Amino acid sequence: MNKKIIAVAVAAGLTLPIIAAQAADMETKSPEVYGKLHVNLSKYDNDGTAGDNFKLNSFDSRLGFKGQQNLAEGLVGTYQAEGKIVVDGTTSNFADRTTYVGLKGGFGEVRVGYHDSPLKLAQGKFDQFGDTDGDFKHAGSQDAEHRNKNSITYLGKFGDVGVNLQLMPGEGNGTAGGNGNGVADSTSVAVTYNTGSLYLAAAQDSYDKKSAAGPEASMTRFVATYKVNDMQFGVLAQNGVEAVSASTAKENWLGLSFNVKLGSNNKLKAQYITTKDNGATVEKGTQTTIGFDHKLGKKGTLYAMYNNLDMTTNAKDKSSVSVGYILKF
Repeated sequence: MNKKIIAVAVAAGLTLPIIAAQAADMETKSPEVYGKLHVNLSKYDNDGTAGDNFKLNSFDSRLGFKGQQNLAEGLVGTYQAEGKIVVDGTTSNFADRTTYVGLKGGFGEVRVGYHDSPLKLAQGKFDQFGDTDGDFKHAGSQDAEHRNKNSITYLGKFGDVGVNLQLMPGEGNGTAGGNGNGVADSTSVAVTYNTGSLYLAAAQDSYDKKSAAGPEASMTRFVATYKVNDMQFGVLAQNGVEAVSASTAKENWLGLSFNVKLGSNNKLKAQYITTKDNGATVEKGTQTTIGFDHKLGKKGTLYAMYNNLDMTTNAKDKSSVSVGYILKF
């Protein structure tokens, strides 16, 4: 993984003269308060359990503030603090979502704090049902959709190409089971290409091999989406182990997604995900989701969806029919 980090650093260094000549967004921006409130009502059918019921859910509702401040020497300080809020009555904590302080200039941006991994960000707009039961991360046990603490994240854009890198110290004593003691015990790196209609991404996470006895674990992800007329097609493939644990069975994922706009306010969506691990007892899964969105201007959405998760272990099977409402501000 060190060779990959060096390669990224060299590529960024060669490109610095190009982006240094480009005008960066240097305006001071006052703190912006933003948020999303998302509730839905779902009817669940859980195979192998007595858990069939109706539930009122608050899915990843959030409140945050962000902004940027001019500094000396052509630099800009950036910041964000975001927390989960729960509309249906349970507890939440402030700043338990993406929260960081950053420094931006012609070189790109460096953020320090609690931040999504580049591999997670690499999914782009593939997932049609994020923050619902149909979120593709629910299709298997090793989704690698991580938001990482103690992270140093670099975000760079060079024309249509993006290069993102994240380093995470293990903050341990360097012994097996005690976490690593270097600055890059865990890493995440992604390279993207985005023309507006075509999006391609390749990403890899490498996890702290000292966090538990056993081999170093890694996850690799490839994503492609393509927009044509009012339709978008997407493909996602990933393979690996998302962290060192008692189980080191690699998991293979393959996903397909699709949406089509029906007029200016409506969208029909569908997604299909398959997973398979290579454990002694092979676990397979498929998740099938279809949905319909109706936009209420730029800030509101009403939706209906059906989701079905079918696993080798029948006790994990479940399906749901949901209606929901999303309000952004």
